[in-house]
Amino acid sequence: MEMAAGFWHKAIGVLWAALGLIIYPNTLPQSGYGVDGIIASWIVFFLFPGVSLICFGVRKHRRFKWKQKYLDEQEPFLLQFRLEIQKLEHEQELGREERKQAEEAEEAARLGAEKEATLAAMRAETEAAARREATNRITPPPPPPSSTPPPPPLMPKNISCPGCGARKVLQPMQSLECEYCGTVLVYS
Repeated sequence: MEMAAGFWHKAIGVLWAALGLIIYPNTLPQSGYGVDGIIASWIVFFLFPGVSLICFGVRKHRRFKWKQKYLDEQEPFLLQFRLEIQKLEHEQELGREERKQAEEAEEAARLGAEKEATLAAMRAETEAAARREATNRITPPPPPPSSTPPPPPLMPKNISCPGCGARKVLQPMQSLECEYCGTVLVYS
């Protein structure tokens, strides 16, 4: 069982005041202050602290009741607020799932389009290769560009000088100066 708020403050306050009433009058015959002094000290040391604790306990209990009443009044609103938050979270989760599904579908469509494009390119390349092969089988290979034999390799020549008539042997692509007249001799 739960104790009410402020119970212990009130209990200690009552005990303190009662303790003062029980113990303090027994000290009357020994004190030399008189009745007024004893009553004043009893009020200061026992009654005031006891009543203060009782008031504090009552105040704490009252606040606890007000808080409970406030929470009881607010509970339906808090419950509705929590339900609205749960609805929003659920809608957000559904939105995330829909976006994820849309992204997956878009990715699948993109991959499918890439696959189709790759397959189409491979088909076109295969068909082109098949056409080339078929063309090579049907038509004979073209003859070489010329049926004339290649020219013989160039040999050294005996060249006569146009200036003085002296003869000189030249290698292919060689040119020399005539020793007698200085005319340039060119292999032709």
